[in-house]
Amino acid sequence: MTEKDKIPVSNKVLIWARESIAQTKNYVVEKTGINLRRLNQIESGEKHPDLDELKTLAKTYKRTLAVLLLHEPPIEKPLPKDRRTLDSKELGNFHEKTILAVRKARAFTQSLIELKKDAGISINKFKYSANLKTNISEISQKIRLDLNLNEVRQLENINDILDTYIEKVESLGIAVFQMSLTQDNLRGFSIVDEEIPIIGIKRGGEKSTSKIFTLFHELGHILLNTGGLCDLSIKTTSEVEKWCNAFAAEILVPKSDLLNNHLVQKYRFEENKIWAKKDLIELSNYFHVGPLAILRSLLTNKLTTSKYYNDKHEAWNKPTFGRSKNPEGRNIAKETIKEKGRNYISLAFLAYDKNRIDIKDLSDFLGIKLSYISKTRELLNSR
Repeated sequence: MTEKDKIPVSNKVLIWARESIAQTKNYVVEKTGINLRRLNQIESGEKHPDLDELKTLAKTYKRTLAVLLLHEPPIEKPLPKDRRTLDSKELGNFHEKTILAVRKARAFTQSLIELKKDAGISINKFKYSANLKTNISEISQKIRLDLNLNEVRQLENINDILDTYIEKVESLGIAVFQMSLTQDNLRGFSIVDEEIPIIGIKRGGEKSTSKIFTLFHELGHILLNTGGLCDLSIKTTSEVEKWCNAFAAEILVPKSDLLNNHLVQKYRFEENKIWAKKDLIELSNYFHVGPLAILRSLLTNKLTTSKYYNDKHEAWNKPTFGRSKNPEGRNIAKETIKEKGRNYISLAFLAYDKNRIDIKDLSDFLGIKLSYISKTRELLNSR
């Protein structure tokens, strides 16, 4: 193939595409089969890639051919701030899967806005705000009342409880997605620089109670207008993370409700601060949170000792703690509904039913093959 058969592209765009997904040259060489000398020639502008090479690079960089053919690198919004509890040298460095999860959440949000506008549904503006000096009890109580969160306690199935909490948070004017966050020790993230604020929570390997706490932790970030990529560590020194942890704990386990609980009153009467596991589980089930969240609230309200809390935190905070004991095999329909949410999926099917989009558009909105569409609709309607 002669040089005239090559595709004239901007080497700056190719470098940007690789670096924007945190890939090294050696990784690209291994992934694509393009040798290092050739890759250096392409990135320096000395040589142009042929069509096959450009398609391979587009696939590797998770970009379209149209993007790689731009004359200049596009301006993209940055990742949310890294709020993990890590060594400073690791902060700001993320795996490509994390970068892609954030990129997908932004794309889902734009699609959600498009679907809502197409359906004539107004875009709610998030109306709440807070700062680090805001009284956490007061703002939590206000949101609990506005969302009528007390009614959620009447539900028994924890997955239904999670779905209901998500729907209530979405009603505030927030897009919520359950993303595949398998790298970087992440539990969730929040984005505040889009038309609709975004919350992403870890989809797989987490108990629903853990997801619920993450959901409200990230809502705390939206309140503070400070997005972030979070691991929800109790050891954090960040005042923002401490505030968001405290907010999530208070909105899920209000102090007044905790103190009025019959078990808590029993322990207080007996002046007993060493909790039996079965009693912690009973409190966890009542408030729909994990035992660590209950212990955190008990400690905050001086209903247990620091030693007991730290001992239990050390014992329970293992790599497998808070993860599903019976992870399921892949279920594309279920994953699709979890990832994008029932609201998004329902709007996509509504647009299709109204003949505003065709079956191929529906497939694109849902991000699944045509063969999975009917099963997804069946599962959506089964609730």
